[in-house]
This record gives sequence, C-alpha cells and structure tokens, in this order.
Amino acid sequence: MMRRMISFISMILCCIFLSGCWNYKGLDDIDIVTGLAIDKDQGSDIYQITIEIVDTQTSGREGEISAKYIDAEGRTIFDAIRNSKKKLINKLYGGNMQTLIISKEIAEAEGVSIIIEELLRDGEPRETISIVISEEETAKEILLTDGIDSNIISYEIHEMITEDNKVTASTVDMPLYQTYNSIKGNGKALVLPVVRRINNINKNVVEGNGIALFKDDYLHGFLSPRDTMYYLFIVDRVRGGVISFPIGDLDESISMEIKDSKTDTKISSNQNKIYVDINVKVKLNIMEVKSQLNISNVDERDKLETQTEEYIEKHITELFEKAQSEYEIDIFGSGNLLYKKDPDLWRKIETHWDELFQSAVIKVKVEADIISSGVLKNY
Repeated sequence: MMRRMISFISMILCCIFLSGCWNYKGLDDIDIVTGLAIDKDQGSDIYQITIEIVDTQTSGREGEISAKYIDAEGRTIFDAIRNSKKKLINKLYGGNMQTLIISKEIAEAEGVSIIIEELLRDGEPRETISIVISEEETAKEILLTDGIDSNIISYEIHEMITEDNKVTASTVDMPLYQTYNSIKGNGKALVLPVVRRINNINKNVVEGNGIALFKDDYLHGFLSPRDTMYYLFIVDRVRGGVISFPIGDLDESISMEIKDSKTDTKISSNQNKIYVDINVKVKLNIMEVKSQLNISNVDERDKLETQTEEYIEKHITELFEKAQSEYEIDIFGSGNLLYKKDPDLWRKIETHWDELFQSAVIKVKVEADIISSGVLKNY
C-alpha cells in the first residue's frame, strides 16, 4: 500500500514542486482535496463538512506526505463547501479526491442520492471515489483517524476497501459510478461499505466492517463482515477471503483460502411466484487443519469438499432468507436479473417487487474444489 501511496502522491507533487509543470498547470493556485466527511448538526438543518487537503507547505520534505483539515458549515452541502473556501487562499481542486465519508445519521434521515448527484454535478471528482458510511457518531471521526502507512487517511481508506474486497471479502468496493448506477438502476437495493475506528498498537486506525443496506435511498440495516462474504458469493464478487468451520469433534476445525469463485444466478417466474437458482463454483486452498484429517486420502478429500459445499450453501441460504424476512429488500439484484430477462414482465411487477422478492423460492448449489493443501498444521 505504501508504494502505491507514494506513487499517487508523487504524481501530484511532481506538478507542485517542478516549476515548469507547476506554472503550466496553475497548481500554485489550488488546494488538492483528497477526502471529504459530511455530517449534520444534531437538532438543526446545518451541514458540517471536513475536508482533507494535501499540505503542500510541509509535504515533500524528507519524503513525508501530510494533510491539513478544513471545517465548514452550511444549510446545504454546496453552501458548506462554498464557506470552506473563505478559509483558504487557494481554489479547492477535487479531481484527486479518494474517499467520501457519510455519517450514518444523514444516511438514515436523508439518504445518499442527493450527495452523490451533487458530487457528479461538480464535474471534478473521479468516478472511482470510494463512498463509505461511518459507523462512528460522525464521519469526521473517521477522517481524523491515524493512518497506518501514511498521513493521508482518505487514500488509506480507498486502498483498504479495494483490498478488503479482494483479500478478506469483509466489505464491498462501491465507487462513485457504481453507487450512482445502483441508485438509478432497476431491481437492486444500494449497498455501501461501512468503516469504523479500532485501536491498533495504541493508535486509532480505520477498518472495514461489513456493508450498509439501503431501502429507497435510506439506510435500512447492516451486514456483518461474515455475512458480507456470502453476499459477495451471491452477487458473484468474491475475489478472495478465508472460510473456517468445525469438522468432526468440537475442537477440530479447518481454514481454507478462496482462490477463485464464479456464481451463476438464474431467475424465473410462474403464476406470480419467483424462483431464484444460485449456482456457485469455488476453488480453495487448505491453509490450516486442526484435526487428524488425511487430506491426501481421496475419500477424505471428497468428504471435506462435500462438507464445504454444505457449509457455504447453508450460509448463502440463511443470508438470502434474512434479506427476505428481516430486511425485506432485494440486496442481491434478483429483480435486475428479471428486468434484463423479461422487461415487459418487470414493468408489470416493478411497483411490488419487494413483496414478490420476500416470497421468492431460493435454491442454492455449491461445487467446491480443493486444489491445494497449502501449509498444514495437523493436531
């Protein structure tokens, strides 16, 4: 991460410290925004924003990259941003912004579409900005958290969300363009990554903590990191992660790394009944075994693959049914599949899709292939 951080900042600072590029681009007149946190004063209509900016006065010395922070208020987000400019000499430039942090209070009370649309109207922000929901009382708390590898926490959050999606499957990467498409699309509720502060070796740092679920643009609930993995299985976005479960006696268990995964979901309808068939093919490496299981034995390996299939099937089914009965929203995009398959039918049922989704019949089939034993620790 640190190497990518240096490359990213170097790209910016080369234009700051090389006079030719500096004068040509006019960057001596701008402050480079890397992150934005949006909160609202409790009991009022006043928005409170915190802007993270590359501190060009101190950055670049001995390889250090640092940030400064500007607070501002306003009756609208646009007003708050405009008021922040009164505290700065230079013009704000958002073309390198990495992360937008929204408080859960705003997400619950007002939704997020108005914020997303205002960002897009601005024209400067990248489409790859990470949109995240703060699990803390405010979004500002996240933006002011200590970095692990750098002083630009918004960059670290952006990288963490991308890597967590690939490595741990504990959250989901939803950049600006995907967020907007989800808001405007058919048959799939919006989900966004959740971040929180934790203590790590006497420092407060940020970690991903599952996903936030939205209904009609408003925050509706949360999925834990474990449930998020099975959400990613369903929507065919698993890129990595570790599955651990007990085998045999209570003190025996196994951990396997997901190396590859492919999900094929088919949807059909018959007499106002929706049927969803989810077929998952997953390849895994065994990382650790706390049992007397002999992986080299073909029969025992086949038995383990069957146990793995049953375990994943169970948790996918439980999550799907939880979305149906507890959240009562289609977070998986089943409706979007139906819309693509039969637009005419979708137009007839679109207004009451959530009700149809809640009674949909689900069938899950998992095929597990254990391709390597990795480093085993047999006990």
